[in-house]
Amino acid sequence: MHPQDQLLLAEALIVFAGDARDISPRQRRAWELADQLLAEANISHEALVTQVDDEWSGPDRD
Repeated sequence: MHPQDQLLLAEALIVFAGDARDISPRQRRAWELADQLLAEANISHEALVTQVDDEWSGPDRD
């Protein structure tokens, strides 16, 4: 999986999970998955916004 795809998934999971102080078990799982994706990419939550390429829309297709 392309690194930008990993970041896109982590970003989407964080948006879905919402406020980490008052969450459902499903939202908690979304946070766990986002944490895992970011750890695999060696990116902190704080650095996520600087690593995301807003222009990324998938690999170039011929």
